[in-house]
Amino acid sequence: RQIPGWYVKIESVSPLNYLAWRLEHRAATPSTKEDGTALAGELSSMSEPENNEDADTNGTPTKLCCSECGKESDKLMKCRDCKCIWYCNAACQKRHWKEHKKECKLIKKGLQKRGGKLDLGTEKDVGPLGKLPPREECPICMHTLPLHTKLQASFACCGMIICSACDYQHKIRKPCSCPSCTERVLQHQMVCGQPAQKPVPRTCDFCRTKIPNDDEILVYKRKRAERKDPRALHDIAMDYGHGWHGLPMDQAKCIDLMRQSADLGFLCALLKLGNYHHGGEMGLKPNREEAIKWWEKAAEGGDFNARHNLGVMAMKDGDDFASMRHWRLSAAAGYRHSMECLIICFEKGWLLHADLAEAVEAFFLARAEMRSDNRDTYIAHLKKTGEYKVEYDY
Repeated sequence: RQIPGWYVKIESVSPLNYLAWRLEHRAATPSTKEDGTALAGELSSMSEPENNEDADTNGTPTKLCCSECGKESDKLMKCRDCKCIWYCNAACQKRHWKEHKKECKLIKKGLQKRGGKLDLGTEKDVGPLGKLPPREECPICMHTLPLHTKLQASFACCGMIICSACDYQHKIRKPCSCPSCTERVLQHQMVCGQPAQKPVPRTCDFCRTKIPNDDEILVYKRKRAERKDPRALHDIAMDYGHGWHGLPMDQAKCIDLMRQSADLGFLCALLKLGNYHHGGEMGLKPNREEAIKWWEKAAEGGDFNARHNLGVMAMKDGDDFASMRHWRLSAAAGYRHSMECLIICFEKGWLLHADLAEAVEAFFLARAEMRSDNRDTYIAHLKKTGEYKVEYDY
């Protein structure tokens, strides 16, 4: 009944171990076999265009939104397999299939196990989804930052966090100092026929200062920490906790600085304090109540990982209702682990199809806000070089 991996950062293994255990040790949900299961096929089929029957509190029909292009209309085509999301036409669905197919197949499988029934009568109404706090954006491309920290780049000089795609574009567009051309470094040899001469020193993508070396990094961090920069306090805390950048390992100092950062509202510090209390790390004793307290503060600020962890804690306590409420919010931030948990809850007859569909729509909307052509280029680059990992998609 342990929950390894659930509270760890997103690059850890898939956090479904404990939920799988819970599902195996619960009474099976009654299900009947009837016609009307989702159609088979590699590409999900769509139903005919239909009017939206949902209405807002004023009784006015709400507009549907295409999950691919974002176009709003009161007459779109629904995915026939998952019956959760809408498209303008088959062209939009085909473009979105690469993003949608994993969840679509899982929901379709769940529907088949339920005999094709959207609702079994055993579900709990978890209420409205609610509005999430806005997530941090990349200050260069203005798209929401990717969820995985390995797809983000940080700079000690100014403390800015940008997406790795913008960092990659800055690297390949860096001008060469060769007097015979003005081409970029990576394109220089192809254009000039000779190696690049004296490439321009690497600069910060945001403030354009020269990238500091290891000795200078700590100086920059301390200057920012003196001004009570919460990110700098967090980073120095990590340096003390792990003995990085020449600092002695001092776990007590790490926790003190981490709490200063958390008191200033830095979400990553709040999340880590919860992790440390839960796992008994950095010299702290395991304390479930303290872990939940810090995770709740992080979740209130919009941290999807802390929100997901709260769902795990509620599931461990047997409170499926609270778990689904937490997971719907973290899934609405684009977190795929939470969406997988919701699909399992739906398959078992705990979650209404309408509540699942609402979370699925918000899930794909959040992920669309994290997509761009440059990010697709960067992902293709990682796959080509063998640096891409499956967990980056979560």
